[in-house]
Amino acid sequence: MQTLHVNPEMDETLPPPHDNNHDKKKKTTTTTTTTQQKQPTLTSLPTELHLHISTYLPYPDALALKHTSRHFYALVYTGVHLKVDWLVERFERKLECPMEKCSFRTDEAFCNLRIRRIMERRRRHLECPRRAHGCLVVAGKTCQMDLVPSWLKRKGNVGVVVVRLGNEVLIMGGIFLVVYLLWQVTLGWLSS
Repeated sequence: MQTLHVNPEMDETLPPPHDNNHDKKKKTTTTTTTTQQKQPTLTSLPTELHLHISTYLPYPDALALKHTSRHFYALVYTGVHLKVDWLVERFERKLECPMEKCSFRTDEAFCNLRIRRIMERRRRHLECPRRAHGCLVVAGKTCQMDLVPSWLKRKGNVGVVVVRLGNEVLIMGGIFLVVYLLWQVTLGWLSS
């Protein structure tokens, strides 16, 4: 029969010190718990924390999280208040905002072509100014992505315009140049 020792300081009942089976069980449970504590994931957190974290997300991030799993789809709020707050924040930062009517009824109706383009530009950090701590997506970070190839920058003049206004300027300029050259070639052939 096994005797139990009482520790008066901790007020617990402990097995005798020579019990080897208890030590092995204790070691395996501590190893398992330390392994689990080393690698926590978002899904391993309690639902209350999921709710709390989702309240800090702007609309595009909340929408992305909402569509990652069924659990988050039912949990994350992407209603009218979040959409309006996101649009007001963009307006205050003097970023592109949709000027036509927006339907706030559902996420699908809200994400029209204009909103999808804005979200894509945000996801690619195309709206972020290229300076220290200038990232608009992750607060306090600096975007390192270089949008314009170095051969196009020359002395930085063209690059500054393209970086500030985005790839649309580069694409529209290229289209204009091609149309202009085709026009000149056509007129050159007709006049000769």
